[in-house]
Amino acid sequence: MIRFTVLDETRRHPDLAEQISAVLHTAAPVVTQTTGLAVPPDVRFRLITPKEWRTAFRHNVERIMTRDIADADLELTPKEITQIRRALKIGGIVPVLLWPLMAGVTREAADGQAETVIAPRTLQHAGMDTSPQCLTQIVAHELVHHAQLAARAGVWAETLFAERRGRAPHAGPAVVEGHAYWADREITTRLYGAPVDAAEHARPSRRFRLHKAITDITGLSRAGTHCVQGLRLITQAVEATGTDVVNQVWTDASLPPTAEEITAPDTWAARLTAASDTRNHTPQHS
Repeated sequence: MIRFTVLDETRRHPDLAEQISAVLHTAAPVVTQTTGLAVPPDVRFRLITPKEWRTAFRHNVERIMTRDIADADLELTPKEITQIRRALKIGGIVPVLLWPLMAGVTREAADGQAETVIAPRTLQHAGMDTSPQCLTQIVAHELVHHAQLAARAGVWAETLFAERRGRAPHAGPAVVEGHAYWADREITTRLYGAPVDAAEHARPSRRFRLHKAITDITGLSRAGTHCVQGLRLITQAVEATGTDVVNQVWTDASLPPTAEEITAPDTWAARLTAASDTRNHTPQHS
């Protein structure tokens, strides 16, 4: 039994909270059918103000930094720690620019539970607040992130030092977001008969367009490139090997793609298949 909690902390959007709750109940079994990943027993969504969203974004990055600094295996020098703290302080403008552009963010909260935070004003600025199909895609996408986090718990997590952990810098975002975009298209196809792309239905506000232009100029929009590459990567890997083989990436920290494999899905799929074959032929000891 999955417990869904949708908190309207703005106290202004009870109808949206009810809609999200309904979508969660409908989408949860489809998420598992589509991805082969189990939705965790507790799922929490919070509707918050833009200011609270920006604070949550910053706190998440700070938690990642704190975890990295505490990890002795990374062997960070005092100079590196000072540099990353300085960089994050300078990067404090990032959530100010991003909040109208990101419909939802799923991450580990301060209490250790995964949660999705959504600013209803973001949906309004993105022009997605009046479309039930857009809301379904957004909620399904974030629910897939909950399933991913549960599957990879204790195996690999977000880090500011991916290369020190033996991963390509963009491997995590490419897999995590690419998989969620692949899944939300499959899920909405099952629910509506065709994939839903919220961007096609959106009627963005002037503020949305302004923030988008700034992120394009500053290079912050490059994250979208990683999503596109990740979608292609996951789509081709699933087509070549199936979801069971691809899902090994959540439970084996050596299997996220290399920098070269991100743009060579067939090569990554071959490595996943080889890993699956090795596991299937390894004798099990009692």
